[in-house]
Amino acid sequence: MKQLEKFFYMVRMVFLEKLAYTKALWFDIMATLVYIVIYYFLWQIVFRSQNQLAGFSMMEMTTYIILSRTLAAQFSGGVNRQFAVWIYEGAIGTELQRPVGIFTNLLSRRVGEFLFYLLFKAAPVLLVSFLFLRGTGPAGAENVILFFVSVVLSVWMMFYIEMIVGMGSFYTLTHYALGYIKTALLDLLSGSVVPLALFPAAVGTVLQVLPFAGMVSVPINIFLGKYSIRQTFFYLLLQCIWTAVMYLLAHGCYGKVIKKVVVQGG
Repeated sequence: MKQLEKFFYMVRMVFLEKLAYTKALWFDIMATLVYIVIYYFLWQIVFRSQNQLAGFSMMEMTTYIILSRTLAAQFSGGVNRQFAVWIYEGAIGTELQRPVGIFTNLLSRRVGEFLFYLLFKAAPVLLVSFLFLRGTGPAGAENVILFFVSVVLSVWMMFYIEMIVGMGSFYTLTHYALGYIKTALLDLLSGSVVPLALFPAAVGTVLQVLPFAGMVSVPINIFLGKYSIRQTFFYLLLQCIWTAVMYLLAHGCYGKVIKKVVVQGG
């Protein structure tokens, strides 16, 4: 019980820390809205000559654009940055000596960041985007619930991916290149740039069962009702399996790299 209290206390502290930097928040919101508008007009050009594309109408594609860019807005952040900063500044040794483990510490940070993102970034972006661009609503109330379940699973899985990327900083002693590679790969493979349904059939089928699809493509397709109930639970189960795999990989990598801690600076 005390561990849970500590965890939620740390989540609260991260949330309040983020709340202190609200000026930068407006730039993030504006950047996401600009991306959404650009994608919207590009897809409007594509849909001028056809009413349907890979099973999407323009209204559905509008919703896909809004949700995909909103979900993808958190790709560029992540705990891999904090982990890398600790290594670069020589603070990793101190962090390892804390009574709270590295994973618990950074998971609380990730949860706090996500809650802040949800309330102060995602909500305004979604409100403005749907108000002006319209789009289509969810296929049903159950789709909204399952959409949020999928998003929570995706954030949990993303945390372990970020931990693995952050551990790469033990070898590179910088997070910039690894961070850019992570963001680019997640954008491409998750379906946030182009829906996975538009990829060649063989490629799309493979991408759909990889962990990255669960970060954008799967939640949005659930929201739009593109899956049957059986398919929906299959993809949710797949997200659970990939989260477990990433958990094992992250802890396996941690066990190896922790032996190679080299304190730089600080």
